[in-house]
Amino acid sequence: MTTRPPEAFVDRALGAASDVLLVDPSPELVRIVVGEVAVADRSGADGSTEAGPPSLVRVLCTAETADTAFDDFLTATAAVDARSADRVAVRTVPDLGERLMIADGTVHAHLSVGVDGTNRPSDRGLASGDDEALCAAVEEEYGARWRDADEYAFDVPGRATIVESFASRWPDAAETLADLFRAAETLPRTGAFDPATVCTLVGARHEVLAMEIGDWAEEVGLSSRTEIARSKARLVEAGLVETEREPAGVGRPRHRLVLASGGPTDPTGGELLDRGRAALE
Repeated sequence: MTTRPPEAFVDRALGAASDVLLVDPSPELVRIVVGEVAVADRSGADGSTEAGPPSLVRVLCTAETADTAFDDFLTATAAVDARSADRVAVRTVPDLGERLMIADGTVHAHLSVGVDGTNRPSDRGLASGDDEALCAAVEEEYGARWRDADEYAFDVPGRATIVESFASRWPDAAETLADLFRAAETLPRTGAFDPATVCTLVGARHEVLAMEIGDWAEEVGLSSRTEIARSKARLVEAGLVETEREPAGVGRPRHRLVLASGGPTDPTGGELLDRGRAALE
């Protein structure tokens, strides 16, 4: 029997629905849905006419599920962008007893598929025409629970905000950062994607002052000066980055980040990511 990837289940189940409420999805399903929304939005920006996920996906889950799903930096930043575009909304409740997808008069159960226990929406649901009273009752029940739920508070800015704010400070470096994010999306999530380390590495590619990277990260809400300093030390220890002391006059000495010798002098964001993963993972 041929096993379809989870993205195919999501795409077929969501179809062209105009409003979807996912009830108690697994963290993996949340990541897949956010990823599919992000892909559709990028296709739309590129002028693609392909049908994408529904105009709005509402996710009703526990705080623990949301924390696990959005512990992945790429998913979290994509979700914040999607929330800003009214494409994804996330709310939490203490507990949920059923795993459902409610969309346009249909109710789908989530199926556990695969040894990892990932749940995916069934592509065969109970339509309102089959049991209109049941579907209406389910929609009313979970609509009320949605209205009473707490909005999930993300602890990172959106990816668009990160890149745009980076561009406002270092215009030549923004495309490198955006390219690195695009490259990271195509790779398996085998470890924590450390945004502080990534941005410090991009800063070194464009010879930015270490102190300025720390100031920027704190202002945009991405990280702290302390975390940026730790990332710098980690990159120096790994032989990826070096620092050059800058004359500062009075006050703290200033250090400019530069890439260590031994690799391409002007790597793309994707090449930087490859170098970083090879040295740090």
